[in-house]
Amino acid sequence: MDKMPNKQGRKKLCSPLDAVINNTSLIISREITNEKSATTLERSHTMSLLKDSYFNVNEAPSLPEDKEYHVFFSYEYANRDRNWVKAVVRELENKGFKCCVYEKDKNQSQSFSSNIQHFIDKSMRIVIVLSNTYINGDWAKMELEILSRGNVNDLVFIPVLIEPCNIPPFLKDCMFINATCKQVKWWDQFLELIRGACPQLPPKKKYHAFFAHTSRNKPWVADVVKMLESPKVGIVCCYPARNFKKGQSKRESIEHALRRSEKVVVVISDDFVNQEWRLYYENKVRSKDIIPVIVEDSYIPPALDECEAIDARSDEFHWLPNLFSAITDSVYVPSVTSLSRDDPDYASTSLSDISEKSQTISVV
Repeated sequence: MDKMPNKQGRKKLCSPLDAVINNTSLIISREITNEKSATTLERSHTMSLLKDSYFNVNEAPSLPEDKEYHVFFSYEYANRDRNWVKAVVRELENKGFKCCVYEKDKNQSQSFSSNIQHFIDKSMRIVIVLSNTYINGDWAKMELEILSRGNVNDLVFIPVLIEPCNIPPFLKDCMFINATCKQVKWWDQFLELIRGACPQLPPKKKYHAFFAHTSRNKPWVADVVKMLESPKVGIVCCYPARNFKKGQSKRESIEHALRRSEKVVVVISDDFVNQEWRLYYENKVRSKDIIPVIVEDSYIPPALDECEAIDARSDEFHWLPNLFSAITDSVYVPSVTSLSRDDPDYASTSLSDISEKSQTISVV
């Protein structure tokens, strides 16, 4: 009979991430042996930092209705940068994030530019993995051209520096993650940028806010929801014209939306109070966290007397930060790029802050 192996002979089990990192480290160490590359040493250090965060599980935030991915990765496909991306994507997907990678998600029947444009439109964040091979690669140049043609104000770029390189001009004012940094664990800050400013939803909730309104206010609600669901804000909203299913009664749809929503934004107008309130909402939202938003002079139902209302009768959207704060129970954060850069332990800063005279980033 075979004897059981002693403790010294037993193999130590490792996590999937450890396996990826160990495999990547082996590839990198071979490259170091062959090329004696200082940059590769930095990459080896970058990969090892992921080990410390493996058991720090964090659920990904919910995606707005028109988004498919939390993050799209732009990187050099034919280079060892791919190993770095694979390990990072594996870790993000273990945490529930939906990652988009061209090689994996491309539509074979579409052109390169059409695929990239689709990924940009359907992603909340765009991670650009910066290296010399990326900047000088032909495919990367095409990709950067497509990225730079988009409305930069509507996109959230997260440049990640994995070696010193020239920086595309349109990224100069972006916050970036310094993944070559030895003193700081950049992974936690990278996750913070990927998540964005909006809080995570509880397991049984799908929306941060359900908008209760009449058909007359539908265009107003659609405009507000578009701003709240933008990548720089990230609130997930529900409103009847877009989210109610055909074939289901309005009453059933409202009850379902109320169950799946954290907050209820009641758009106060005369026709809503007279037509919708008593019929659908008065007996259903008392246990809910209600945010009355006044869009015109109107009678306010007594059930809402104790709620703090937001005055949105102005054509300007100066009240929008107050609505964000009410929905998220937090201070308004207009963009992930507003994260403090005064923190000495923060591994992110503005690319334009590094050097005003030179376009080459030097890493200490």
